[in-house]
Amino acid sequence: MKLKISALLIAGLVSGTAYADIGDAGTSYAGLQYAKASYEADYDIEADPSVLVGRFGHYLTDYFSVEGRVGLGLSDDNVSVDGSNTDATVEIDHLFGAYAVGHLPVTDVASIYALAGFTQGEATAEYGSFSKSDDDGGFSFGVGGEVNFFSPRFSGTLEYMSYLDKSDYEVSAISAGVNYQF
Repeated sequence: MKLKISALLIAGLVSGTAYADIGDAGTSYAGLQYAKASYEADYDIEADPSVLVGRFGHYLTDYFSVEGRVGLGLSDDNVSVDGSNTDATVEIDHLFGAYAVGHLPVTDVASIYALAGFTQGEATAEYGSFSKSDDDGGFSFGVGGEVNFFSPRFSGTLEYMSYLDKSDYEVSAISAGVNYQF
């Protein structure tokens, strides 16, 4: 809970200085991320499927943007229980999200950001011929860094995101990706 509040405060503080003139206001960006997700549930159940995440955002001010995401599962992962692998697998089928993003430049080519919003996702668990899909949605938050390379329009990102944090399970991800600003 403290982490959620901290992410919201950082996003608010960063976006609170949003009227300085660094030139991003009115521009948009699109990008792709490779995300290694982590599914952790009660009774020490874990799996680490991968997801390809598409991002599209628009800067409303120089330090504040809104962003939408669509993610598609790339691979499933074996479920482990108490550290022992099982024959069951978990795959993230898709995720959709909308977020408010506060950006803070650190240098001329690097910045950090915090984001908060809502994610809806669906996952499938399989064991032999048995398959069960389930979907859920809720509050999401994350932090990341961005570095421009080759030109101000291209950047690389590294990010931690808590997509869903429910009472009986959590889905989070570490992601690396690229963005193009237009």
